[in-house]
Amino acid sequence: MVTIKDVAQLAGVSHTTVSLAIRGSKSITPETREKVLKAARQLNYHPNHLARSLVNGKTGVIGIVANFFSSTFEMEILKGIEQSVHSTETDFSINLFSTLGKNDEVLTDICLGRHADGVILLSISPSAEIVKLFNDNNCPMIVIDEQAEGAIEIVMDNFHGAYMATEHLINSGRKNLALVLGRDNQRELGLSQSERKNGFLQALKDHGMSFDDRNTFYIEDYYFEEGQVVFKRMQRYRGNIDGIFCAAGDMVASGMVLEAKTEHVRIPEDIAIIGYDDIISSSMIDPPLTSIRQPLFQIGKNGYARMVRLLEGTEEYKPNKFVYEPQLIVRGSV
Repeated sequence: MVTIKDVAQLAGVSHTTVSLAIRGSKSITPETREKVLKAARQLNYHPNHLARSLVNGKTGVIGIVANFFSSTFEMEILKGIEQSVHSTETDFSINLFSTLGKNDEVLTDICLGRHADGVILLSISPSAEIVKLFNDNNCPMIVIDEQAEGAIEIVMDNFHGAYMATEHLINSGRKNLALVLGRDNQRELGLSQSERKNGFLQALKDHGMSFDDRNTFYIEDYYFEEGQVVFKRMQRYRGNIDGIFCAAGDMVASGMVLEAKTEHVRIPEDIAIIGYDDIISSSMIDPPLTSIRQPLFQIGKNGYARMVRLLEGTEEYKPNKFVYEPQLIVRGSV
């Protein structure tokens, strides 16, 4: 088996230089790094990350953890993380962990099994016991779009975003609004959905408008097709709705727009629709979707870069909260 010493001998450098060169250390000149990599390719050498983790207790892995990765929210954040991986000179790789609702079980395995040196959680609220477990094992945790006292929280001001969306519907002359929320299979709302509901209701209250709870509709998987189903249900049972705030996101809202066209309901003349997230496709549908923009790509990019700094020791791990502000993007659906 080819070892790091074999590479060092062929390249005419020390094995420490080989290790630094392969990890992309800035202390190694480009000429020396190329010489080392040429020798490694010639010998077909691959670093033994498992052996390294046994020696120093580090895996070189940053874990990205979510219930699932199929929704637009997770995919947009992953794009930002991938961009940060490509632009950051580091030896860390990323692994994706789907909990499928078994959050504490999966997180315990990641921590105690040393499957990652740090974790970034997407819309998962870990228990206090899990946060303590990670802190006790010096495994930093960043939580995006959820609460986790004792960890680093990166959140969006969902209340303000929902308030802006609702107020825009009201100011456009809409009188009978509907709310579309996402919940899990235990029929519980996560942090973002709960905050958006509160922002929606507060805007109605501030404008002296009441709300009929029968105008609340739920989805679970945040799929395009769910928007079609929800719109059909609205038309069948609540036909007098003239404005919809889709707090469940743009993908669901886009499904509603398509179903409206199928049923010959005019947007925005008959019904106005506002989504959430402002994904790329929102500006491409007909009519283009008014939405609340939250910088998911930038959040993913910054979250990964921060985790790297924590693991490399250039930033001290201090639990805190960073809040991103949303922005109303006005298009043709209102």
